[in-house]
Amino acid sequence: MKREILPDLLKKYLRGETTPEESAIVDAWYLSLQENPDDVSLLDPLELDFVQNKILDRVKSQIELPVRGTPSRTDRSKYTLLKTPFKLAAAITAIAVIGLGAILFNQKGLPSLQNPTRYFSNSVKTTVNNTEGVRRVMLQDGTVITLKPKSSIEYPEKFTDHDRKILLKGEAFFDVTKDKDRPFIISTSELTVKVLGTSFNVMAYEGAKEISVAVKTGKVSVAKSRREVAKTPATEEVILTPNQEVIYNTAKEYFSKKLVSQPQIILDKPTLFETQYDGAPVVKILSVLEENYGIDIQYDEDALANCILTTSMAEEGLYERIQIICKAIGATYEIKDTQITIMSTGCQ
Repeated sequence: MKREILPDLLKKYLRGETTPEESAIVDAWYLSLQENPDDVSLLDPLELDFVQNKILDRVKSQIELPVRGTPSRTDRSKYTLLKTPFKLAAAITAIAVIGLGAILFNQKGLPSLQNPTRYFSNSVKTTVNNTEGVRRVMLQDGTVITLKPKSSIEYPEKFTDHDRKILLKGEAFFDVTKDKDRPFIISTSELTVKVLGTSFNVMAYEGAKEISVAVKTGKVSVAKSRREVAKTPATEEVILTPNQEVIYNTAKEYFSKKLVSQPQIILDKPTLFETQYDGAPVVKILSVLEENYGIDIQYDEDALANCILTTSMAEEGLYERIQIICKAIGATYEIKDTQITIMSTGCQ
């Protein structure tokens, strides 16, 4: 018989905050998935991984094996614990988890569970930041996560050979070690972020109206989570490059792509400050800005052909520099999506 479970209860279970009675409900629900394997599509693969590990860990901790020889009264008492309904249900659930996991992962084209013991032996770690400052976490592959206050991450002690997956609740900055063979995948309550090696920030607090992903370096793919895809088949994937940000409205379920509020220079060796721009063509200055920030700046080269400017690039940010240039040559500009457009009638 098909059972249903509240999403909030499942999230509570993943955080390890359920009571024994609530945990038993999750166990029974998970066991029912064997009869209804399609229901597992509502789970993100990483959440499925965590549920499986948590169920198995609890079963292992609660099942006591009898000692060799003639058991004492205490040992016999422990052994009889296996006969209680909850222990039997938990043990059966663990078997169902392994069997269902193998079926699911093979059917969905995800990593095969050819060695269940090895798969489940990889323990899951949880890091919570309840302080008012940031907390740095280094993962097994060298990736560094700067965890912001009131945030947490769950991740395996050792990544698999085919990917690197974690769960994020809250906000964190990621400096991901490059690995072309193992994508780094971050799951939040609504979105899935996938990269190979880059640095970016994800803000995804529980219950927030908006979730944001902002890229500093590299390229990032952002899409709705598997649960959301199941609800809305025509899902959208957004590709972000340096100094770009996407905002996902959780209520209206749409993406909005734009430039970050404070673009950063992306070159390892910036060329912006190498030259004193003394009577330099504005077109050249704009080209240098594009190169250093990795942002598309549109303008009419013919209209700006006679525009000359004397300036030095000091401590101003990109937008301030654009304002200075436009004011000097009598031009205007607008920022739309991820592009800056300069409008000018030219210089005399």
